[in-house]
Amino acid sequence: MNNQGYKNGVSVLMPAYNSAKYIAQSIESILNQTFKNFELIIINDGSSDNTYDIIASYSDKRIKYFQNEGNKGLIYTRNKLIELSNFEYIAFLDSDDLAENTRLETI
Repeated sequence: MNNQGYKNGVSVLMPAYNSAKYIAQSIESILNQTFKNFELIIINDGSSDNTYDIIASYSDKRIKYFQNEGNKGLIYTRNKLIELSNFEYIAFLDSDDLAENTRLETI
Protein backbone atom coordinates (compact mmCIF):
# COMPACT_ATOMS: atom_id res chain seq x y z
CA MET A 1 0.00 0.00 0.00
CA ASN A 2 1.10 3.55 -0.57
CA ASN A 3 1.39 6.21 2.13
CA GLN A 4 -2.31 7.10 2.00
CA GLY A 5 -3.37 3.51 2.67
CA TYR A 6 -4.70 2.92 -0.85
CA LYS A 7 -3.84 -0.15 -2.92
CA ASN A 8 -1.97 0.20 -6.21
CA GLY A 9 -4.44 0.09 -9.06
CA VAL A 10 -7.50 1.91 -10.34
CA SER A 11 -10.96 2.43 -8.89
CA VAL A 12 -13.38 2.84 -11.78
CA LEU A 13 -16.37 4.81 -10.53
CA MET A 14 -19.72 4.49 -12.27
CA PRO A 15 -22.84 6.41 -11.26
CA ALA A 16 -25.95 4.83 -12.76
CA TYR A 17 -29.46 6.21 -13.16
CA ASN A 18 -32.00 4.53 -15.47
CA SER A 19 -29.13 3.08 -17.47
CA ALA A 20 -30.61 -0.26 -18.52
CA LYS A 21 -30.18 0.46 -22.22
CA TYR A 22 -26.40 0.93 -22.04
CA ILE A 23 -24.96 -0.22 -18.73
CA ALA A 24 -24.10 -3.79 -19.78
CA GLN A 25 -21.89 -2.45 -22.56
CA SER A 26 -20.25 0.00 -20.16
CA ILE A 27 -19.54 -2.73 -17.62
CA GLU A 28 -18.16 -5.03 -20.34
CA SER A 29 -15.85 -2.27 -21.56
CA ILE A 30 -14.25 -2.18 -18.11
CA LEU A 31 -14.15 -5.94 -17.56
CA ASN A 32 -12.33 -6.29 -20.91
CA GLN A 33 -9.50 -3.96 -19.95
CA THR A 34 -5.93 -5.06 -20.66
CA PHE A 35 -4.96 -3.65 -17.22
CA LYS A 36 -6.50 -6.00 -14.65
CA ASN A 37 -5.76 -4.42 -11.25
CA PHE A 38 -8.98 -2.48 -10.78
CA GLU A 39 -12.29 -2.38 -8.99
CA LEU A 40 -15.51 -1.21 -10.59
CA ILE A 41 -17.73 0.57 -8.08
CA ILE A 42 -21.27 1.19 -9.26
CA ILE A 43 -23.87 3.21 -7.39
CA ASN A 44 -27.44 2.92 -8.60
CA ASP A 45 -28.95 6.34 -7.98
CA GLY A 46 -32.58 5.33 -7.55
CA SER A 47 -33.23 3.93 -11.03
CA SER A 48 -36.80 3.00 -11.91
CA ASP A 49 -35.89 0.72 -14.82
CA ASN A 50 -34.09 -2.65 -14.65
CA THR A 51 -30.60 -1.18 -14.15
CA TYR A 52 -30.23 -3.20 -10.93
CA ASP A 53 -31.09 -6.50 -12.64
CA ILE A 54 -28.42 -5.95 -15.27
CA ILE A 55 -25.74 -5.05 -12.72
CA ALA A 56 -26.73 -8.01 -10.51
CA SER A 57 -26.28 -10.40 -13.44
CA TYR A 58 -22.49 -9.96 -13.17
CA SER A 59 -20.55 -12.11 -10.70
CA ASP A 60 -17.10 -10.61 -11.20
CA LYS A 61 -15.53 -10.01 -7.78
CA ARG A 62 -14.06 -6.70 -8.97
CA ILE A 63 -17.56 -5.22 -9.23
CA LYS A 64 -18.83 -3.58 -6.04
CA TYR A 65 -22.46 -2.50 -6.06
CA PHE A 66 -24.18 0.10 -3.91
CA GLN A 67 -27.56 1.77 -4.10
CA ASN A 68 -28.68 5.20 -2.98
CA GLU A 69 -31.90 5.51 -1.05
CA GLY A 70 -33.81 7.29 -3.78
CA ASN A 71 -32.40 9.60 -6.42
CA LYS A 72 -29.70 11.77 -4.81
CA GLY A 73 -28.27 13.29 -7.98
CA LEU A 74 -24.97 13.07 -9.81
CA ILE A 75 -22.82 15.22 -7.51
CA TYR A 76 -23.88 13.34 -4.37
CA THR A 77 -23.33 10.01 -6.12
CA ARG A 78 -19.88 10.92 -7.48
CA ASN A 79 -18.76 12.10 -4.04
CA LYS A 80 -19.98 8.83 -2.51
CA LEU A 81 -18.13 6.85 -5.19
CA ILE A 82 -14.90 8.67 -4.33
CA GLU A 83 -15.41 7.86 -0.62
CA LEU A 84 -15.84 4.17 -1.49
CA SER A 85 -12.73 3.91 -3.67
CA ASN A 86 -9.87 1.70 -2.46
CA PHE A 87 -7.18 2.19 -5.09
CA GLU A 88 -4.51 4.81 -5.66
CA TYR A 89 -6.04 6.12 -8.90
CA ILE A 90 -9.64 6.81 -9.87
CA ALA A 91 -11.33 6.90 -13.25
CA PHE A 92 -14.93 7.89 -13.87
CA LEU A 93 -16.99 6.12 -16.48
CA ASP A 94 -20.61 7.07 -16.93
CA SER A 95 -23.03 4.19 -17.30
CA ASP A 96 -23.76 5.11 -20.92
CA ASP A 97 -20.11 5.42 -22.00
CA LEU A 98 -17.57 2.91 -23.29
CA ALA A 99 -13.90 2.64 -22.38
CA GLU A 100 -11.24 1.68 -24.89
CA ASN A 101 -9.72 -1.62 -23.74
CA THR A 102 -6.39 0.10 -22.91
CA ARG A 103 -7.89 3.05 -21.02
CA LEU A 104 -6.74 1.94 -17.59
CA GLU A 105 -3.18 1.31 -18.82
CA THR A 106 -2.80 4.98 -19.62
CA ILE A 107 -3.92 6.34 -16.25
